[in-house]
Amino acid sequence: MRLPITIHDLDSLKGDLKAAYPDVKPTSLVEGAARGLGYNTYASLRAALADGPRDVEANDHLFSDYIDQPPETGEAPRGLSRALARITVHKVLEAYPDLTQRGFDDIWARESEGDSFEERKALFAERRKEALSDWAMDEFELAFIYLSKQEHRKTLNRDWSTYNLKHNAERLVREDKLFDHLGDYVSNGMLIVAAIASGFEVKQISFRSPNGFLNISSKTIRQTSSTHLMTRPQRAALTDFLLQSA
Repeated sequence: MRLPITIHDLDSLKGDLKAAYPDVKPTSLVEGAARGLGYNTYASLRAALADGPRDVEANDHLFSDYIDQPPETGEAPRGLSRALARITVHKVLEAYPDLTQRGFDDIWARESEGDSFEERKALFAERRKEALSDWAMDEFELAFIYLSKQEHRKTLNRDWSTYNLKHNAERLVREDKLFDHLGDYVSNGMLIVAAIASGFEVKQISFRSPNGFLNISSKTIRQTSSTHLMTRPQRAALTDFLLQSA
């Protein structure tokens, strides 16, 4: 998964990694992050970003090995990938103040009529916070990988909502074991965030609807959602195809 960063994002990256690894020296974290993002040193990463934004891809194994912090559970390391994803997700959430993991959301959505304004406001703030959690970052990556293989079209596709598309992303995980260490669930909101980050136009279906429409090609949706019709070699080829830019 390649995502853009700028030199102004480095403080956020450092802060995120420090929160995730409080016992690791800050110098080790930034040097490890640089290596995990494809640079020999943190100084060379800063120098590259001084010339403008760069698309980078997180190598969690390189980062984890450098800081000597293997995952405790035996799962694949995720620290650097989540920190990188959080930079992008945070920017999208800032630009779209009505997004949560539910999708398009507001303080009045799906809550009991007896809640006070302040209670509703606090609950909505909590939902916004949850959209930056580690679990949400994993959902974002699954959705981003799926959408990276979809073509754009000029007009909105009203045959497929973001809620439909999130199930397609989940199906690829379940059927092809693609990134199965992340789980097999993608929230509607993270599908929308990933779509915006991928350059799709997103339009809310209707007032108070959590779902949206994208300018996405039906042809590529069908091509990447019909794995149940494929032979085993065809399914393996599709998995390889999807992983090429993951």
